[in-house]
Amino acid sequence: MRKIPKIWMTLVLLIIGLVSIFTSINLDQKTPQGCSVFTISKGDQVFFGGNDDYITTDNFYWVDPGEAQYYGAIWIGEIGNVQQGVNEKGLAYDANGLPRVDVNPHLERKSVSGDYSSYPIHILRECATVKEVIHWVNSHQWHSYMHDQMQFADATGDAVIISAGADGEVVFTRKPPGDSYIVSTNFNVANPNNGYGYPCWRYEKASDMLDEMVNSNQPLTVQDAANVLDAIHTESNTSWTLGSMVADLTQGKLYLYYFYQFDNPVIIDIADEIANPRPAGMVSKLFPEDVRQEGLRRYEKIQAQKSSYELIGKLWLGFVIVSLAGLIISTVKERKGWVFWIPVVIILGPIGIISWIIAGRKSNPNKLRRILVETLGDVSPTVVGYLAAAVWLVLLPREDTMQILIFYILPFVSSWLLFQSSLLSLGTQQSYFRVLIQRLPHVWVVINLGLAGIFPIATILANKSVQIPLPAWILVAWWGFSALSALASMLLLLIYQNWAVHRGYQAWSILAVDEGELTLAPWRKLWWWIPLSFLPLIASLFGYGILEGTMMQ
Repeated sequence: MRKIPKIWMTLVLLIIGLVSIFTSINLDQKTPQGCSVFTISKGDQVFFGGNDDYITTDNFYWVDPGEAQYYGAIWIGEIGNVQQGVNEKGLAYDANGLPRVDVNPHLERKSVSGDYSSYPIHILRECATVKEVIHWVNSHQWHSYMHDQMQFADATGDAVIISAGADGEVVFTRKPPGDSYIVSTNFNVANPNNGYGYPCWRYEKASDMLDEMVNSNQPLTVQDAANVLDAIHTESNTSWTLGSMVADLTQGKLYLYYFYQFDNPVIIDIADEIANPRPAGMVSKLFPEDVRQEGLRRYEKIQAQKSSYELIGKLWLGFVIVSLAGLIISTVKERKGWVFWIPVVIILGPIGIISWIIAGRKSNPNKLRRILVETLGDVSPTVVGYLAAAVWLVLLPREDTMQILIFYILPFVSSWLLFQSSLLSLGTQQSYFRVLIQRLPHVWVVINLGLAGIFPIATILANKSVQIPLPAWILVAWWGFSALSALASMLLLLIYQNWAVHRGYQAWSILAVDEGELTLAPWRKLWWWIPLSFLPLIASLFGYGILEGTMMQ
């Protein structure tokens, strides 16, 4: 029996150490604001609507009565971070959260007092129309960064989205004149690469509904605008629609909603409220007791969902620890196959230990056991690569096409360069570059089949549980989702490995039993599996799109 090189034990300890760190981190990142905002005008009607999606139970409400030199306004949000507002002239404001980007502050222009969050306040105090807003921005210093895009609309039906362009300059995206609309969610309308997911289902849903309203023969109503906000509200543990507003800018009315209860608005006359401001306080206090209690019930339901994902993470980590302890105790005397089985059990938890019981205890496994071992060796790096891609995209969101590429490229590269080539060459004393070249077609096939099973299931579960910042237990839950989804991948890989093992090709089996010779399938024997393996991968992407679209309805 060949002795395990010292480097192998170093790698095993490194994996265990990384898992310990992995389960204790909290990925700290600025919490992105959610929010959906639109303006629609038709004839002499103008409605401005916004959902405030966040992670709290309430917002603050206050009225700035104004003075002779500036306009009064109604504000919702926090004193140091306004979310929504409308002034006495019918100029309304809301914003969408985006990843932070640097912009040109134009220090040669007129200075502005206060920090970034004071800009909307300055604008609503000093401007009555969208044209004045654009002039104000072009004549004043801007902040050195933006982490949102701002939408302003006025009583004439004009509207603009202010965001950071790809060149670092502030960009104005205007609503078309006349009967038309404009929508903004959590991607930059002027630069979609700056955003939290493009295309966005909320953007598309709102656009479809608003387009139908503009082309309808019926006049617009407040309920029409509220129905759009209802259709795109969120109630996941990522963030939820805490409050909503519809401003009838031509009639000077403000309609507020609490926790997506769109059948129970509070109606405020804007001019009267500014002339006779009520005391500042929490938004929920504007609503009747039954509406507040229903909001609390909905919040508790969301928190229960959040707790369930944290429980899943804790249970999964427990399963992994028990599985790893069982493997080590059972094999501590001979340590046979630790190089292979310890990483497999760490990555796959109970799936790994059950597989070891089936295929890992005998020195000379038969073909069926070798098929299982080869399948485990190929699916494990796919799980790690998929999970790394998911975390990467939470930290650095990309537009939709780039997301798919990252989910494919990162598992492929990590599996090929690190797991397949590095580990196999070290464990079998073969040339790294020889294994690298000869293993490429095999990696291509197994990544396609592995992702076909993991991607649709694990991604849907991750989307339902994602939080920013990403707590450690949610991350561990994703680990469990990925590993359990790998069961579907294993069914596909078993078919391929049945073909490979029956032709004498083997790799991971050598590490699992500490004996045998590395035998890799040549390109000329394997090439036809590559296009064939893309079929289940493509089918899984379509299936994911259908399931995700259905769940968002």
